[in-house]
Amino acid sequence: MVSRYSIVQYVPNPIADERINIGVLAFDDNRVCVRFLSNWERVKRFGTEDIHFLKDFASRMEDAAADGLLFPGDSPNETPKQERLIRVAQNWFNSIQLTEPRGSLDDVESLLADIADTCLLEQPEKPKPRDRAFAVQVTRRKIKNILGDRAKDLVKKNYSLSGHFEKHEFDVVVANGKPYFAAQGISFEVQVKADLQNSIAWKISDVKEHQPDFPLAIVTLPPNPKYPAYKRTYQKVTSMYSELGADILTEDKIEPWVKDHLKPIDTTTMELI
Repeated sequence: MVSRYSIVQYVPNPIADERINIGVLAFDDNRVCVRFLSNWERVKRFGTEDIHFLKDFASRMEDAAADGLLFPGDSPNETPKQERLIRVAQNWFNSIQLTEPRGSLDDVESLLADIADTCLLEQPEKPKPRDRAFAVQVTRRKIKNILGDRAKDLVKKNYSLSGHFEKHEFDVVVANGKPYFAAQGISFEVQVKADLQNSIAWKISDVKEHQPDFPLAIVTLPPNPKYPAYKRTYQKVTSMYSELGADILTEDKIEPWVKDHLKPIDTTTMELI
């Protein structure tokens, strides 16, 4: 059975006739399938206008395809699908247009996948910078993985440690009646506000004055090298934390640090050996 396909195009200025592909349509006598872009940023920049109407059209076209129809407003009749689509391709002059259908010997699903790969150019999403919450999540997960079955009993979150002047909450503390070591997460992939920098410095300083030998780790997500200001902050702040007595760790250093501080501890009883 011959399958056919058409390209759904966005033409922000029909007079200029500049266009960009936003979707593909494949069909035969029995089936209709459509696929649209998943990332619309490139289209948004191309048209320099609100593109919600494009997404709405894509949604309505997907609903139509589920009912075996070619496009919103299509209705089954004695006219073959190919001819109905040709009429649309020849007569739609608004900002959404369809190309005249072309034939293929592939089945509908294979044809749709092939045409989508060829004609729909997806703009890769830029990875978002990881924030402090992500740094905390990484720290907790890695420590829990190391402790395994005992993590539920031993890993405490937002646990308070005694300092010389006051108590301070840390993101992760391994404790069993008494604390054994603690870790705090911070990300330099984003701008670190001065009050957060100072808050962590005060925690380290006050706890170390009260318990000089207590193991404290600051788990950091280093900045992107493209941002020299963030890099300067990272170097300045981590140097300060280190001078105050904390161990500065990156993600790959969490596991050896934790294992090293577990060595003098009997994890079955959580008592110093």
